Amino acid sequence: MSAPTRVNVLTQFRLAVFASAALAAAWGGQAAAFWPFSDGARLVLAPSYGGACEGCDLSGRIMAGARMTNAVFNGADFSHAVLTRADASNSQFAEANFTAADLTAATLVEADCPRAVFERTMLARTDARGANFAHAHFTGADVSDVNFEGANIAGADLRRARGLTQAQLDVACGDAETLAPRGLRVRACAG
Repeated sequence: MSAPTRVNVLTQFRLAVFASAALAAAWGGQAAAFWPFSDGARLVLAPSYGGACEGCDLSGRIMAGARMTNAVFNGADFSHAVLTRADASNSQFAEANFTAADLTAATLVEADCPRAVFERTMLARTDARGANFAHAHFTGADVSDVNFEGANIAGADLRRARGLTQAQLDVACGDAETLAPRGLRVRACAG
């Protein structure tokens, strides 16, 4: 292959990769892309889902590692979605549906999730400090090692949650309507 042909092929390849990155950014939400024009550089896409998406159908989507902070997802459908390592701190999820979703190692710090459905959801190792889970449902959810420190679980149904310990409930607070597994207790929220 002659030198001009190799340059043309390399230029076309770079344009194809750049176009693919642009399409991925448009399809997956807001993204930051860096094109490798120097040795050792690489293409990096970091999806971000911000703003408001109330009532959105995001079921089955793969959003692993997504940044979803300070956003509004009230009534959104995340059933069967993959949200592992996603950061949804300070976001609103009132009445959102997370049935059978994977939120393993996600960050829900100060997230507002009243009346959300977490049935059969993988929440293992999720950081939910200060989150509001008032009247949320956790039937069949794996809550192993979830950090519920300062979380409000008033009226939440945790009776059939898997992996729930007294130590997790000791750092959360609830009310007389909170349903915990037999033998576990929830302290009342102050005020």
